[in-house]
Amino acid sequence: MTQSFLSRVAARYGVGLRDLLAAIAEVGGLSNVTGQTRVDSEVYLNRQARDRVSQLCRVPEDHLRQALPAWAQEEPRKRFAAGPAAQFHHTAEKVVPWGPACPECAARSAGRAEGARLYLEPQQRMCALHRRWLMQVPGMAGRVVRLPAGGELWVQAQRRHVRLLRHSLVAVQAFEVAAAVTASWWWQAWPREHVWPSRLRSLGSGRIDPQVWRVLARELVTYPETVALATLLADDGFRQCLIADARGHVPFRLADLPVLLSAVARCVGRPWYGEQLADETSGPLFAWAYQCVRPPRRIGHGEQAMWAVAPAHRLRPLVDELAVRMPVGAGGQKAEGKRRRGLNRQSDESFTAGLAHAGQYVLEHGNLAVQKDTMVGSFRLGEWLHNVQTRAWALSPDRVRALTVFDPWWNVPWSVQWQRSYYRARDHAAVDGPPDAAAGFAGTAVLNGEWLYLQCTQYDALHPEQQRLLADIGVTAEAARTARPRRASMRARFETGLAHARAYAAEHGHLAVSGKGAVHEGYPLGAWLVAQRSKAHRAARPTERSRTLDAVDPWWNPPWPLSWQRSFARVRRLVQDGHTLDALRGFPDLEAESALWLSHQCAVYRSLQHDQQCLLAGIGITAEEAGKVPMTAEEAKAASQAAARLGGSAGLASARSFAAAYRHLAVSSDFVHDGYPLGRWLVAQRTKERRHLRATGNAWPPGRRLTELDPWWNPPWHFPWQRHYQQARTLWQEGRLLLPGQHGAPGGRDEDEDPLMAWLRRQCARHDVLQLEQQNLLADIGITAVTARTVTGLPDRSGPGGDRAGAGS
Repeated sequence: MTQSFLSRVAARYGVGLRDLLAAIAEVGGLSNVTGQTRVDSEVYLNRQARDRVSQLCRVPEDHLRQALPAWAQEEPRKRFAAGPAAQFHHTAEKVVPWGPACPECAARSAGRAEGARLYLEPQQRMCALHRRWLMQVPGMAGRVVRLPAGGELWVQAQRRHVRLLRHSLVAVQAFEVAAAVTASWWWQAWPREHVWPSRLRSLGSGRIDPQVWRVLARELVTYPETVALATLLADDGFRQCLIADARGHVPFRLADLPVLLSAVARCVGRPWYGEQLADETSGPLFAWAYQCVRPPRRIGHGEQAMWAVAPAHRLRPLVDELAVRMPVGAGGQKAEGKRRRGLNRQSDESFTAGLAHAGQYVLEHGNLAVQKDTMVGSFRLGEWLHNVQTRAWALSPDRVRALTVFDPWWNVPWSVQWQRSYYRARDHAAVDGPPDAAAGFAGTAVLNGEWLYLQCTQYDALHPEQQRLLADIGVTAEAARTARPRRASMRARFETGLAHARAYAAEHGHLAVSGKGAVHEGYPLGAWLVAQRSKAHRAARPTERSRTLDAVDPWWNPPWPLSWQRSFARVRRLVQDGHTLDALRGFPDLEAESALWLSHQCAVYRSLQHDQQCLLAGIGITAEEAGKVPMTAEEAKAASQAAARLGGSAGLASARSFAAAYRHLAVSSDFVHDGYPLGRWLVAQRTKERRHLRATGNAWPPGRRLTELDPWWNPPWHFPWQRHYQQARTLWQEGRLLLPGQHGAPGGRDEDEDPLMAWLRRQCARHDVLQLEQQNLLADIGITAVTARTVTGLPDRSGPGGDRAGAGS
C-alpha cells in the first residue's frame, strides 16, 4: 500500500509519516495534506507529489507505479489550487481489501524485521510457506494468524483456488458468489454445524472480543468450503446438468433443484445440507440458481446476470459487519439497523408502505394473488407487488420473510391467474372434500372443474410446486391419469351442434333458425347458431367452423335479416315442389303469405342487395319478371322508401349531380350541395361500408354505385388526404398548380405558408412511405419520386431499387 511504503521511507529518514508528507506536499511553507491519518488508511498523491517521492526515493516512477496499485488511482482533493497534494482515505469505497505482509517473508526480503501492508486478493491471504493467514482488521494494521497444526486444509484449498483461477474464465465471479453463500451460512448458526465452531476455537482469538473475532475470522474459517463451492459453481458441466434438472422451470425453492442440493452437500462435506437448504426461497445461492436456469432474455444476458451478486446478498465491508454484529456500537448506540451500502432510505420506506397495504389486503382476501391493476385504497398494490416480484430473487432474506408471513405463495413462478384458480379449487375441497377426477370432477363449478381437468391433462409439464399444491387437494399424479372432463370438450360440443344443424337443414332447406328459443329434437339449435354467428362476426377472417357451416348452408349467416332468408327458403321449397311463379297474375299458386312476400320483393327489387337479386333469379324472379308485378299505392310507396334507404335517394342523386360537375366526391363533412347535406350523407355511407366489410368480408353492395361516380369516394387512407389531393388536381387541370420552391409558388416554410403548399411539401418529403395508390395519384398530377426529391433537396435514388412504396399513408 502507498501509505505503508511511505511509512517505511519515513522510518529510514527518522521522521514520522505526517512529517514526511508535509515536506512532500509543501506549498509556500504550508502543508497541502487533507484527511485523517489512520493505521488502516491509504494516501493518494497528485502528479507533482508523486514526482517528489520518486526523487526522494531515487526510484523511477514507472517502478513505483508497478509496485504500488493505488499509486495513481485517484486524484486527491487540494487545499491550494496549485502544487503537490496528498489526501488520506479509509472508507471501504476508497480502499480495497488489504492485509499485513507475512513477517517472515518481509524480513527475508528486507533483511530485517519490518512491517508492511499489502493489497491482497482472496487467494493471496495465506502464506503457504509459513502457514500464516493475513487478516484485515479495521482500525489497526491487521493481524497475522498462525494456522493450527491441521493447516494443510487451508494450503490445499489455496492450491485449488489458484488452479481454478488459472483454468476458469469465471473463477473470480464464482468465488465472489461462493463467498456470499458461505457467509450467509456462517450467520445461520445451525445446530448441526460443528465443523466451523470447532475450527474457530482451534484458531484462538487471543485478547479480541469473541463477537468481534467471529466477524474477523469468518473468511478464514470458511475459506476451504468457499473454494470448494466456487469450483462447483464455475463448472460448466454442472451448470448444464442443473439446467436440465430444472426442465424449463425456474425454482420456487431450492428443493426444486435436487441436483444442486446434492452437489452442494457433497462438495462441502455436509450430507445434511440437502435437507437444511431445501426450503430456502431467498439468499445468494437461490439467486444464483434462479439466474442460472432462467431462460435469458437476450444473448449473453443469462451468463452476466448469473454472476451479479445483488446488493442485499453482497458481503459487507468488515467495518459495517462489526457495526451490525456488535450489540453496542461507537458512542453507545445500537447498530442493528445499519443500512447496507447500495441501498437507500427511500427503498426502505417504499417497501414498508407496500408491506402495510399487503397486510391489509391479506386480512380481507387471505392471500396475495393479486392482479397488476389491484388497488388498496389509493395505493397501487398490484403494481407494487409486481415490481417486487420482478426482482424477488435479489431481495434480502428479511424482506422475503416479511412477505412470506402474509402468504407463503406470494411469489410463484407461474401466472397469478393459475394461483387464483387454485385457491378456488382449494376452498371447494375444504368444504366438499377432494375432487373426484375419475368422475369428471362432479359437484364442482363448471369453470373450476374444467380448470382441474386441464391441469390433469398437463400434469407432467407443471412446475413441481404446482404438482405439490394439487396433491394437497387430492389431485395426485395417479388421479390425473384417470381424470375425465367436467363436460364435453369444445370440439365435441361443436360437433353435436353441427350434427343437429345438418339434420335441420336437410329437413327445412336452410339454417335461418328463428331466435335463441328454437329447439331441434331437444337440442337448443337456435342459441347454438346465435353463438356461431357472433363468433363469425368477431373473427377477422372466415374460420374453420364458419366454413363448415357454409358447406351446410351458404346463407346460414346472411348480411340481411334472417326473416328474409326464411321467407325465401319457404318460397324456394314451394318452387322445388312444382309450384309456378306467375308474376303477372300476382303468384296465384302460392300461399297468401308467400305470395305477399314475393310481391313485396318484386316491388323493391332494385333496392335489394346484389346477392338477394341473384337468389331470387335462381327461382325465376329476374328484374324483368319483377317489373311485371302490378303494384298498389302502398307497395309503390314501400318501394320508394326502400330505394331511399339503400341508395336510390336524394343523397345518391345529389352525389351524381356533384360528381358530374367536379368528377369526384371528396367533400368535407359539412358540405352542402344544392341545399342537400351531401357531406354528412357521404360520411354515413363510408361508415356503413366499413362496418359491412368488417362483418362480412365483402364489399357493400350500395357502395358500387358511389364507386362508379368516384373510385376513391371511400379510400383506405385518411379522408382529408383525398380532399387535399382533389384541390391540387383541380389546380393541375387548370394549369395553375405550382410545387413548393418553384418560381411563383406562394408562401414559404413558415406559419404563413399556403395550406395546400404545405400539404404538397409534406407529400414530397414522405413520398417514399406513401401507399402505392397514393403515389400513383400524385403521379397523375406530375409529382413523381424524382419530382419529390427535387422539391425536398434529397439525392435522386430513382435508379434500380431506388424507389420504394411503404404501407403507411
